[in-house]
Amino acid sequence: MTRKVLLRYSRDKAEEPILASVIRQTDVPINILHADLGAKGGEILIAIDAPEDKVEKTISLFRELGIGVEEIKKAIELDKDACIECGACVSLCPTGALSLTKDYSVELVEDKCVYCEICVPSCPVRALKLRKF
Repeated sequence: MTRKVLLRYSRDKAEEPILASVIRQTDVPINILHADLGAKGGEILIAIDAPEDKVEKTISLFRELGIGVEEIKKAIELDKDACIECGACVSLCPTGALSLTKDYSVELVEDKCVYCEICVPSCPVRALKLRKF
């Protein structure tokens, strides 16, 4: 199961190779989905795809190393009431997170989304919104 986690680095932790250290210690593959990290700290959005016990161990290790951890349950939102099902977002989505169903309505599969934000400005009625990290 893939879980998405937002890591918050303080200024003093930003210079440390914490992500690499956690990967080496846990042997869990981590995919970086979004990063905004500099000398003053910042955030990294990651996807952890591993068995539940390994995911929990990985999250615990980040916390032990002084990194703020927030699990992201929903970062993109499709307003079904506003959506006119034009498909503009579907045609641009590189991962297939947005698709058309058999009845031609737009469907969002959050687990496939990598938060590239391509879909958001493509929507003519602004039915897609992305949480800012």
